[in-house]
Amino acid sequence: MTWSQVDRDELLEISRHDPFVRFATSNEIVAVAAPEGWACVGPWRPGSGHWGGAAVVGAGSGSAAETRALQAIVEAGGTDLALEWFSTGQERPLSIPDPYACCGSERWSFLWTEQAPGTDAQGLLAQRGLGVQELVDRDDAEAIEAFGAAYTEGRYLGFPGWGFATTWLAVQDRAGHTVAVGALHELASGMPHLAGILVRPDRRGQGVGELLTLELTARAVQEAGVATLGVRTDNREALALYERLGYAVAHRFHTRELAAVAEPG
Repeated sequence: MTWSQVDRDELLEISRHDPFVRFATSNEIVAVAAPEGWACVGPWRPGSGHWGGAAVVGAGSGSAAETRALQAIVEAGGTDLALEWFSTGQERPLSIPDPYACCGSERWSFLWTEQAPGTDAQGLLAQRGLGVQELVDRDDAEAIEAFGAAYTEGRYLGFPGWGFATTWLAVQDRAGHTVAVGALHELASGMPHLAGILVRPDRRGQGVGELLTLELTARAVQEAGVATLGVRTDNREALALYERLGYAVAHRFHTRELAAVAEPG
């Protein structure tokens, strides 16, 4: 099948207003479509940052469908295209076309909700002797990063100080000690994306993370009418929590990290 280039409006129709297309893409995309499905890449962050995307094909599509879609995108994007990641459905194969090589992979689920929580999260936190403090991305970056580094295995993905976050919230006890943090990042689409939610180990299992998630979700829905988030697919506990809070899983992606390969000579 031939993959033909389409614009975002066409992609919305072809994908039947898929939540990933609706909420995680901007007009600055390269998109293709075929009878088998659709695929697109674009900036994840405002300002053309962190380009990547996904291919979504129908059941029974040939094993090379996503590879051909990505090849069509690379050809359409030309030499200025600089991809950092590309996703397929789980258990779907993907061969990486020149000039890229795969340098890692993970499995992520993309979730969304347009449902405003009916819970007074701040009130419930107050009953536990906890308050919510707004932080400033750049001014408080050092403190947020220190908290993240102390209680995260591997790299903390809140990225404080990078200019990604429009909102940082810290849950603090009466002594002013932080017990949890979380952020709303802005996607290139302008939509809010929950990120960097982290609870101090001694306060986990007490509902603090759930209430912080509800507060961030409420602010996102109030601001933009939607909240989105991504979570590793093998984190079943987190997935179950988000679904219980009203989030729907739009896609379970197998994401390949890409790096440009220099041509010989």
